[in-house]
Amino acid sequence: MAFMFLLDKAIIAAIRRSRIRLFRHSLAKYRQLPDHRRLIGRVGIHWRFQGMPMSEPKRLEAATAPVIGLSHEYPPGSEAVHVHERFGQIMYAVRGAMTVSSAHGCWVLPPQRALWIPPGIPHSFSHSRPVSLRTVYVREDVDAMPPWRSCTVLHVSALVRELILAVVCAPWDYARHSHAERLARVLLDQLTLLKEDSFYLPEPRDARAMKAASIARGDPGHLLSLQDIARRVGASDRTLDRLFAAEAGVGFGAWRRNLRLLLALERLANGEPVGLVASAVGYENPSSFVAMFKATFGATPAKYFARPR
Repeated sequence: MAFMFLLDKAIIAAIRRSRIRLFRHSLAKYRQLPDHRRLIGRVGIHWRFQGMPMSEPKRLEAATAPVIGLSHEYPPGSEAVHVHERFGQIMYAVRGAMTVSSAHGCWVLPPQRALWIPPGIPHSFSHSRPVSLRTVYVREDVDAMPPWRSCTVLHVSALVRELILAVVCAPWDYARHSHAERLARVLLDQLTLLKEDSFYLPEPRDARAMKAASIARGDPGHLLSLQDIARRVGASDRTLDRLFAAEAGVGFGAWRRNLRLLLALERLANGEPVGLVASAVGYENPSSFVAMFKATFGATPAKYFARPR
């Protein structure tokens, strides 16, 4: 066991050295470009290689490598719904937390989790504080395409974290059998070994249920009763419960509890104290909140947000 731990440490250290070399190589290529092609922006250096300003999907299409990465620094806010038809993607925030949404549900991504989004899935994301996002794009025809056909949250290991950062530092035109391609292949292989996190918030489709979900999101402190919300949407509490059970897989009470936990995840990931977060999402005391958190996620908040090892 001690030998394997030391071996992992050595591998991670080697990948970090590779990341530095890849970044220096990318920077050297960038400096060779004419001045008029050196675009300045908030995104990673890799977009600048393409020369002319263009939208993100077109930039991805211009890449010759099948697995590429981008680095984004986002201020608080949100990004509109968008889709990558030919690329799956791994979204990973190295700093901050964000909520990713699709027609099927919502996921919160703290720095200990990454989200796999298959090609062709429209999605958006929001964040209440600055986020440092690293995204790896995987072209749909790549040999080792990850197997998941729906959005899947993954527990990020220290090894996968370093591999993501290394791929983000690689140029978009690396050669076959190059060092950058080997790192990308190892990343795709390691993804399939990660533990999946099944917690997410499914979205209902019925108009009354959607309105109830919107009201619940506006009441994170849980001040409104189920009956209050049911009356506002023109349905009985039993009808509302049946609608959520049919469309979201759980009754409205359970869905609302999961919403509170989802909201708590983002606030905890941003460093807010447990006591403050517990109060903000409607728990009378921190101990009851921690008990519910542990029952849902299998760990206390402190262990859940521990740095990947």
